[in-house]
Amino acid sequence: MSPRSLPRYLVLADDLSGAADCAAGFASAGLSTSVLLDAQASAGAQSDVDVLTVDTNSRRDTAAEAAAKLQAVLAAPASQGRRVLKKIDSTLRGGWAQEVAVLQSALHAIALVAPAFPQMGRTMQGGVVYVHGVRLADTATWQLEHADREDRAAQQLHAAGLRCDNLPASVLDAGPEATAQAIAHAREQGVQALVLDVLHDQHLQTLAQASLQVEQAFCVCSAGLSHALAQQVPALPASVGSLDVPHAAGRLPSVVTVVGSMSAIAQQQLTYLAEQPGTRLHVVHPGWLRSDAQTTQGQKLVQTLVQTISDEVAQGLDVVVSLGADAQTDPAEGPMLARQLARLLHAPMAAAAGLVITGGETARAVLEELQLRRLRVHSESEPGVVLCITENQDIEQDTPRQWIATKAGAFGHPASLQRASRAIHSLLAASTHGGHTDPLPTESKQR
Repeated sequence: MSPRSLPRYLVLADDLSGAADCAAGFASAGLSTSVLLDAQASAGAQSDVDVLTVDTNSRRDTAAEAAAKLQAVLAAPASQGRRVLKKIDSTLRGGWAQEVAVLQSALHAIALVAPAFPQMGRTMQGGVVYVHGVRLADTATWQLEHADREDRAAQQLHAAGLRCDNLPASVLDAGPEATAQAIAHAREQGVQALVLDVLHDQHLQTLAQASLQVEQAFCVCSAGLSHALAQQVPALPASVGSLDVPHAAGRLPSVVTVVGSMSAIAQQQLTYLAEQPGTRLHVVHPGWLRSDAQTTQGQKLVQTLVQTISDEVAQGLDVVVSLGADAQTDPAEGPMLARQLARLLHAPMAAAAGLVITGGETARAVLEELQLRRLRVHSESEPGVVLCITENQDIEQDTPRQWIATKAGAFGHPASLQRASRAIHSLLAASTHGGHTDPLPTESKQR
């Protein structure tokens, strides 16, 4: 294999926004990249896609449930002959260590664990994740969700039954060859998972190059390493292909933004977006979504709200819908609230020309509600904000395809949601006037 080419990858993620974020790194290099919502979708996936990304939706699963999903994806025909990359949250949320143990056993390979994403303020030093210089255990997010858990990656992996070691940044400083040799030596010594310190982007570049030199290894990472791996691919000729998305006559280009994340960053982005002209903001009270809290008056309010939103979409207005909070709000009820919110908004979301969704659980709930199981990754409006188009297999023949932008809740600039909406409007305008969108691979570019 040439040092400037990539193997075909199978990317396994435990939430949807992370899956899209990871896939975007490969799509940016011109590789054909599909994001699938489950193992069943992967069973019918096209085997010629360069990078197949599957969201197992396993972040809140038990170890047994997650293992069953991983094994089903690995067994799918489209997964065969691909090199595995396990996408995890950069702040180590979920049962990622148990999933790595399942993959290590199935692949008989050493896991290269590097959740760092320096461009987004996530680094790894001494085997510990730092978020903008603050140790993970001291961040508000960790205190809220995992205050009683160990924040060191190696300890979590050890608890999952893996023999671990740490590779300091000084080895990465020595270059790809030295790093590859250190990885191979660790594997020979029986190490099953190697946690790598990553302080800056060059460390990721070095690890990407080194990982391609070690056959019996798979990467466990955030989206940062996928972008570094994609940079090992030669530039794609501009004439490879374009994605032609016809715009349905009479359909106004309304973009609906759904904010399901409660993070402070998401709320800043919501405030910024609501101030834009031509935008309508609606806040859905969580009590309206809890079945045990619904009243006749509440049901009437919900019906009126949905009708208002549908009317605004029909007028071509941009609509923003945010999930509110109350004294009873609990992070554990997030998936339920996301599903109920998606169910509530089915009609206006189906009628919209584009959707912007922030929060991985919210994104999955929306796509499941709209019966969408496959997305083709197009590009990013900015790092971490991924633009996709719905696949033909999931929609009726006469139904227009939709542009969908996804973003993790705790990332980005205050203007990120507004930029994503604006990017979708640009893509819609190009297709409406007979133009073409930016190049998207329609066939494999490397073999």
